[in-house]
Amino acid sequence: MRRPSPQGPAGNRGIALVLVLWVITLLTVMAMGLTAAQRTESTLTANALDGARFRAAADAGIAYAVLNLLAPPPVELDTIQTDAQGRSALWLPDGSPHPWTFAETPLAISVHNEASRVDLNRADAPILTALLMILGVEEDAALALADRILDWRDPDDLTGLNGAEDPDYEAEGLPYGAKDGPFTSIEELRQVLGVSQDLYRRLAPEVTVDAGTAQVDGQFASAPVLAATLGVTMEEAQLAIAERNQPVLPGGVPGQGAAGQGRGGPLYRIRVARGGEPAAVDPGAGAAPGQGAQAASQVAMEALVRVEAGGQPPFQVIWRRYGMAAPTSPGGNAEDGDLRR
Repeated sequence: MRRPSPQGPAGNRGIALVLVLWVITLLTVMAMGLTAAQRTESTLTANALDGARFRAAADAGIAYAVLNLLAPPPVELDTIQTDAQGRSALWLPDGSPHPWTFAETPLAISVHNEASRVDLNRADAPILTALLMILGVEEDAALALADRILDWRDPDDLTGLNGAEDPDYEAEGLPYGAKDGPFTSIEELRQVLGVSQDLYRRLAPEVTVDAGTAQVDGQFASAPVLAATLGVTMEEAQLAIAERNQPVLPGGVPGQGAAGQGRGGPLYRIRVARGGEPAAVDPGAGAAPGQGAQAASQVAMEALVRVEAGGQPPFQVIWRRYGMAAPTSPGGNAEDGDLRR
């Protein structure tokens, strides 16, 4: 009996079935790839739109904070208006978060008096050392770090007692040396020899490069800054802050006493974060070690603004940052972001 040829009808049907399966598999892979690409593009577009909305809302929040700062304080402190939660409508630059909504976007706006921070370009070694020790750095390490900060900003190449100049950076394998010039941003602290990421997060909220004076305005200073400048303990500084925030009159608005002494200025740092009530530490308590890192997950916009009622112009945005992972308390400074002067 003659055997059927492999090329007969049955064999052709088998080959056709294999080809059909391969085509189906190829189409499936192509469809999955197109779906994944479309999903990625949709996500990127949504993120871009969300970021644009937040930028617009944050700009509005900065303008709203400036308007509040330009408002003259009431003649009688007991006439300060309050919101539904009993909070003062007159914002103090002490870092307290103020919930505000713009175009259905909930925001939290905080205002800080820039002169109430330690200026990295003006502070002397004892103040820097005291501040570092308050933030949990051992005394010997604090002395060394203070000298290294001074060596970073001074114009000479002479090494301080515990400082660091170019040879010390080279010995650590770093591709740069001491700047020998003033700090232009707080972020430069991360380049100073011995400043770890954790220490930077703790130190950044307490310092500035824009105050232009070694004198710290203690009226709205955080507890670490107050303790370092006054030479007291953190507990004593926190008690002093609690006392300054007490109402002048029984049952009055908290912060009336501070409001009666003015609101600092003219430089203010305004921070606008997403969400109505961010998880923030008491602005007077200061950030405990590691606390800044836990509060660093919020995307925010931050601006340094000069506000002078009656000036021409009445306010000026000196720089604006966006997209930072920044500590929210007590000083909320940017770690990374878009910086424009």
